[in-house]
Amino acid sequence: MRKSCLCFLWIVLVAGFTGADRACAEPPFSGRWHAGVLPERAEPAWMRVSGQARETIENGRWVVRGPRNFVRRLVVGPFRVTEGQENTVEFNWGTNCSDNRRADGFSIITQGRRLRLHPIHRKNGADLLLVGVPGGMGPDRKASHVDLKRLTRFDATAINRFRIRWVTNADSDYGFDLSINGQRVGALPGEPDVLATRVALGFEFRGGTHTVDGVAWRVNRGGRPVPSRDQRRAVASVPAGFRQLFLDDVMVDHSTGLTRILHQPTKYDRNPVIRHHQRPWQNFRAQLYGTVLYIPEEKIFKMWYLAGSRFPDESAIQLDGRPRIPNFQMLAYAESLDGFHWRLPELGLVTFNGSRHNNLCRFSRENAEGVAVVHDPRDPDPRRRYKAFYWEHSVRSPHKIQPVVEISAMSVSFSADGKDWTNHPGNPVIGHASDTGHQALWDPFLKMFVAYGRFGAGGRRIARAESRDFLTWSHPRLVFAADATDGRGAQFYGMGTTIYEGVYIGLPWMFWEHTTNRLDVQLASSRDGIRWQRAGGRKTFIPNGNRGSWDGGCVFTAAQPLQVKDDTIFIFYSGLSLDHEQPRPSRWTHPEYGESSIGVATLRRDGFVSLRAGAKPGRLRTLAFQWPAGFQLHVNVQAEQGDLVVSVLDQRGTPIQGWTRSRPVSGDRRDAVVSWPEAKGGPPAKEPVSLEITLRKADLFSYWLKRVNSPMNRSENE
Repeated sequence: MRKSCLCFLWIVLVAGFTGADRACAEPPFSGRWHAGVLPERAEPAWMRVSGQARETIENGRWVVRGPRNFVRRLVVGPFRVTEGQENTVEFNWGTNCSDNRRADGFSIITQGRRLRLHPIHRKNGADLLLVGVPGGMGPDRKASHVDLKRLTRFDATAINRFRIRWVTNADSDYGFDLSINGQRVGALPGEPDVLATRVALGFEFRGGTHTVDGVAWRVNRGGRPVPSRDQRRAVASVPAGFRQLFLDDVMVDHSTGLTRILHQPTKYDRNPVIRHHQRPWQNFRAQLYGTVLYIPEEKIFKMWYLAGSRFPDESAIQLDGRPRIPNFQMLAYAESLDGFHWRLPELGLVTFNGSRHNNLCRFSRENAEGVAVVHDPRDPDPRRRYKAFYWEHSVRSPHKIQPVVEISAMSVSFSADGKDWTNHPGNPVIGHASDTGHQALWDPFLKMFVAYGRFGAGGRRIARAESRDFLTWSHPRLVFAADATDGRGAQFYGMGTTIYEGVYIGLPWMFWEHTTNRLDVQLASSRDGIRWQRAGGRKTFIPNGNRGSWDGGCVFTAAQPLQVKDDTIFIFYSGLSLDHEQPRPSRWTHPEYGESSIGVATLRRDGFVSLRAGAKPGRLRTLAFQWPAGFQLHVNVQAEQGDLVVSVLDQRGTPIQGWTRSRPVSGDRRDAVVSWPEAKGGPPAKEPVSLEITLRKADLFSYWLKRVNSPMNRSENE
C-alpha cells in the first residue's frame, strides 16, 4: 500500500469524504491554561457541556463549588490513527469530594481510548484515586481503585501534580502511564472509547469543592499515520469475495465528480402484511419487537413477533390456565414463501383463553420483549439450533395478578424448531433492563455472538455485549448514541442490526423527543460492530407514512432486519399510527384501534448508497488489494443512459498493461462481469492493485471479486 494512500485515508477519517489534497502530517498540538482566568475565558476556551456550578478564581486557582452534573471540555486536536505518537498531559488538582457519584473527574479522550481519574477524600481512612473501568467507578467499586502503594502518601485535598503519558498504536489498545507529585504510580489500562471523534480533555464534577491550578498538554508528537483496523479488515475482505459497498469511505483512496446518494427502500403497497385484529390474541398489537429470518436451506421466511391481546385497562387473559395481565406479551410465529404473504400456523403449544388453536410459541416465564432470534445450524446440539435473547420482565397490575417470577433483565431461551422453547435455568444472563427491541447475531469473524440493546447504555443509546456460548455475556458497553449534530431531542430508541457482506449495517430508530415525538429510521454502518458512523448524510432511510396511516406515527425495525432473497433485500418493520407521546384512544370509543402492525419494504441488492456521476464523468480510485487467481471483477451498476469503465492500477498508480480500459458496462446490471479485451488471463499482478472506476450518467452500488464459474457469492456461502 502506498504511503500517499495512507496519508489520504487519515485525512478522510478526520475530515470526511472530500478528496482534498492535504499535507501528510499535522504539527504537534500543545497548550497551557493558567488558572488565573476562568476556563471559559481561556485561550482556547473550555466549553461548558452541561450542568451548573459556582466558579471563582482564588489565589490564581480555579475553584468549583456546588457542582451539579457539571462538565467542561476542551478539544485539543483531531482524531487520527497513528503508531508511536507520544502525548503528555499535566494538571494540578485538589478536592474534598468524598464520593464522585459516578462523575468522570478529569478525563482524556484520545485515539480509541479514554482515561478517567477522580481523587476521593475519606475522613476515616486513606484517600483514594479512582480510575474509570467498565461498569463505572466509585469508592464502592474496588476494581476502580488505583494502587497507590508506590506513593509515600496521597492527600486528595492537597494540590497534587498529575502527569499522564501515552504512546499510540495501530490497534488503539495502549495504556496510560501515571505519575503523581513526581512519583510514578504505574500504567493504567484506560477504557475503549468508540464514540470519540477528537482528542479532548474534560472535567466532570457532581459533588464537593475542587481546586485546579492549571492544565498543560502536548499531543501529536512524532509517530506516523497508519491504516486503521477498519482499513485492514476492508482490504482483506476484497479477495475474500465480499461485496464492497459505499456506506463509508474506508476503501476509497480518491474520488472526483461523484455524489453519494442514499436510496430509500420501497414499501410494499399492500402493507401491513400482519395486522392487529387479525387474530384475537393480537388485538392490542402485532409488533416486531421480534425477528424475521430467511432460511435459504428451507426457502422460507420465518417471523417471531409479539402478540398482545388486550389494552392494559381491559380484563385479564388466561394463558395455559393461568390468569395474566391483559397486555401480556406473547411470542407468535409466522411463515412466508415470498416475504409478502404470511401464514399464521396453528402450533397447538399454548392454551390461550381455553383454546390451543393459535400460532403462539411456548416461551419465557414473564413478558418477553425485543425477542432476537438466531438460527445456529453450527450448534452440535439440535435442541439449541434456535437461540433467543430478550428482555424478560414481570408486571404487576390493578388486577392483582401475581407474576410467576420477579424479574427485569436479559434472558435467553433455546429451541429445536423455533416454536417450542426451553428457558435457560440460569436466567437472567445480563442483569440490566432494556425497554426496546434487541439484536443478537453470530459474528463469523470474531467467532462469537453479539447482542445490541439499551441494556447498560444509560438511556436511549446502544450498548453491545459478546458471548462465546450465548450463556455467559460480557459486561455491556456503550457503542453508539445520538449526538449534537442530530439536534435537540434526538435519541436512539433502538437499532436493527445485520451483518451484510462482512459489514455491520444498523438501522437506528431515531426518536425525536419533544419535537415531532415520532420515530423514523436512519442508516449506519460499522466494520467491527463497535465503531459506528452514519451513512447517507443522516437522511431518513425508512420514513413515516402519511398522517393517520398505519405507520404514520412511529417506525421501527425487526432484529436482523435485512434479509436477502435472490437479488432483493427485504426489510421488515412495525408501524404505529400515533406518535410516541400521543394519547391512545379508548377501546370503547375506538374498538378498531390497535397498537401496531407489521410491514415490509424492499431494496435492490447492495442498494443502500450509490456513487453517482452525471454527464461529466466521475472517477473513483480504490485502496490497493490482492486479486487472487481464478477471480473476476463484478459490479452492481445502474447505467441505462451511461456506462462504467474500469482500469487496474499498480502500486505506483500506473495502469497495468492489458488492463488499461475495460469494456464499457451499460444498463441496469445487478451482477455484471467486467472484462478487458487485451487481458491475458490470470490476476492483473502478483502485487496489490487498485481500481480506477470511471462513471458517466450512472450509479455504482458495489463491486466485488467472484470466483469464475462460482454459482454463489461469498456471502451466500457463509
